[in-house]
Amino acid sequence: MMGPWCRQPCTPPHPGSRAMLHSRLTLLDDGIPAAAIRATAPRLSTLDFLGRMPVPLRHGFAAGLERAAAAAGGRRICFLMGHEWYAPFDDMLRAGPLSGVPHLVVSPFTRDLLSPPFQQFLRAAGHCAGPAAPVHPAVAEAGLVDPEGLFSVFAVIPWVFLIDLRKLAGRAVPRRWEDLLDPAYHRQIVFGGWRRPSDGTYPDCNDFLLLTLHRRFGVAGLRAFAANTRAILHNTAAARFAGTGSEQGGAISILPWMQADMCPHRDRTMVVWPEDGAMTMPIGSSVSGDHRGWVQPLIDYLSGDALGRFLAQNRYPPTSGQIPQVLPPGAKLHWIGWDYTRSHDMTEETNVAMRIFFDAWDAG
Repeated sequence: MMGPWCRQPCTPPHPGSRAMLHSRLTLLDDGIPAAAIRATAPRLSTLDFLGRMPVPLRHGFAAGLERAAAAAGGRRICFLMGHEWYAPFDDMLRAGPLSGVPHLVVSPFTRDLLSPPFQQFLRAAGHCAGPAAPVHPAVAEAGLVDPEGLFSVFAVIPWVFLIDLRKLAGRAVPRRWEDLLDPAYHRQIVFGGWRRPSDGTYPDCNDFLLLTLHRRFGVAGLRAFAANTRAILHNTAAARFAGTGSEQGGAISILPWMQADMCPHRDRTMVVWPEDGAMTMPIGSSVSGDHRGWVQPLIDYLSGDALGRFLAQNRYPPTSGQIPQVLPPGAKLHWIGWDYTRSHDMTEETNVAMRIFFDAWDAG
C-alpha cells in the first residue's frame, strides 16, 4: 500500500498569494525504523491535506494533486515516511479533534475510516462533505451517497470475478456472490493478500471481502467460502496466474476490476461482473467547513474531469455522472451500507470475520 500524501501550509502567506506547501510521504526501505521516520514528519494538525490511495493510482493521483496545488500558486516540499497506511489516522484519533485535523482528508473507506469513533471525530472537528454533484445512476442505486453529508465519494473500487476457463472444467460460471459458496468450487477460489515467508501468516488480506461476505451470508456462508478458497495471493500474481494452468491459481479469482482487466491471458479467461453487484469500497473525502476555501483547488481536482478520466481508464470508476462509460452496461455496485458502518465497530466486525474465515480455512 502507498504511504499517505500530505499537504502542509506554510507560515503566513503574503497578502493576495496562495502559498501551499505540499509534502509527499512515500515508502522507505524496511531497514529504517518507523519511529525515526515519523519523528521527522510534521504534526498532523499542521497539514492541509492527508490522503492515501490504492497503489495502482498513487503516482497518477499525486501528480494531478501537485499540478492542482502548483496552479493555485503553491510550493512543494518532500519528506519520506515508511509503511504506515493506518498510523496517521490512528494518531489523529488518539490525539482527539482539539489537537487539529488536516483540512482535507482523502482515503478508501477502510475499517479505520468507517469506524464510528473516527466519523464522530471528523464531525467534532467540523468536517463535512463537499458540494453535492450529480452521480452515476449505479452509484445512487447502491446508496453510496452519504445521507449524513460527512463524506463525498468520488470513486469506487469494484471487485469482480476473473474466471480461468480451463480450471473451471465444465462447472457453471459463477454469476452472483452466493454462487461462490457452492461446494462445486471446492478449493478453486483465490483472493487478494500476501503471506509472510518467515512464519506463513497472512498479515494483509482482503478483509473487506471477508467482512462483506460475513455481513451478507453469515457464519455458515463465510465458512463455506473458506472451504472453497484455494489460496490468498497478491492481486497482480493472481491475475498473472489465471489462464496458465499454474497450481497456485484457481478457477475463480476475486480481484479489483483493474487487476482482473489486466490479466495477460484473456483468451483463456473471462471477467464476470457479478449480477448482484460488484463488491464496492468507496474512495472519498471529508473537508473542514472552516477551511474549504483554502483547499478548494484540491477539492476541484477531486471532482474534476481530468481525475475522472484517469480513474475510469484505470478501472477505478469515478462516481461523477459527467464521465461516460465508466461501468459496463447494466453493471451494479454493492456497498455494505452507511447504516451498518455507523452502527457497528468496523474493526471488531472485521476481526470477527477474519477469525471465522481463518479458523475454518486452517481446519481444512
